[in-house]
Amino acid sequence: MEDPQTIDAHRIKIEVIGMADKITIYDLLVKSKVSETTIAQLNAATKHTAITLENVDFWSGIITVSRAIHESRTYGNALPIPELSVLETVTIGDGASGTIKPSGTEIWKVQAISLDNCIAFLTDGSGMMTVTLGGDNATIPGELYITNGVYIGFQNASGGEQTPGIAYHKVGL
Repeated sequence: MEDPQTIDAHRIKIEVIGMADKITIYDLLVKSKVSETTIAQLNAATKHTAITLENVDFWSGIITVSRAIHESRTYGNALPIPELSVLETVTIGDGASGTIKPSGTEIWKVQAISLDNCIAFLTDGSGMMTVTLGGDNATIPGELYITNGVYIGFQNASGGEQTPGIAYHKVGL
């Protein structure tokens, strides 16, 4: 039998000790809710397994859970999830900035941006890139998606309080 390896898969400890022990994805995620399980966890679980005949059942479980996550968090053909379209604003004092950020694993497709005399930017919390738009209620060139990892922010240097915002469709939960 091989020496055990312990892998931290974002809140799940996985011990890979050979398929003789028949570890299943159920064993790894037994106390997790689908809403809390991430694709990163599944990737971490599969990253350290070999593609062998003995691992087919393990991979089958991973594929099933991955499909369940996909089906429960998205709407067919990448369309917006019905009834989950929102207008959201943030009030920002002069000289300040504010952000609008999806929670958890949500993915938002931004449809419109109201600048309200502010500058829009994308950020990951440590850096920023300006979103170049024309006019106060600008048209977005191409598709703009935001997540918990890269989201939209606004800087206000207008001389007064402003309330910029976005209109978005949730396309993933």
